[in-house]
Amino acid sequence: MADQFTIRRATESDAENIYNIHIAAIRSKCSTHYSAKDVDIWVARQDKARYLPFIQASEILVAEGEEGKILGFGHLTRDAKETDGKTMQIRGLFVDPDCGVKGVGSTLLKELEKKAKELGEVDSMVVHSSLNAVEFYKKYGFIAQEITTHQMCEQSSLQCHKMIKKF
Repeated sequence: MADQFTIRRATESDAENIYNIHIAAIRSKCSTHYSAKDVDIWVARQDKARYLPFIQASEILVAEGEEGKILGFGHLTRDAKETDGKTMQIRGLFVDPDCGVKGVGSTLLKELEKKAKELGEVDSMVVHSSLNAVEFYKKYGFIAQEITTHQMCEQSSLQCHKMIKKF
């Protein structure tokens, strides 16, 4: 069903749609594995302007459906913790829970992988997956490494799975 949407680089005018998808996906999908308090804190940390530097750096891809509707987004950047520069990090992959189009997340993931490989010298991708998305990443060859904690504030932290895929 990939013909129902296209993948393209995000533009600054997409920031509000990316934000809305991010919030909706956290509330809808992540709430199955995290407390209401943690979800509320996670959502409160989001800000439309925070996506702009990543959009300007061409790090965010969007899936665009009919009539220009943004259905999902993926964010890929160099892994700041890897000093050799050979690992790319997926910083986010979220799909509008109401989009009704199948294959958006998997197509975005494949495009992020393609983008990583095109950079050359890259030999792996890492993601700190939310608990609800672990099986999704496993389906595409990511291997769970360890449980990590993402500290959101003094009162809240999220458990994640660090997952890696070698090329």
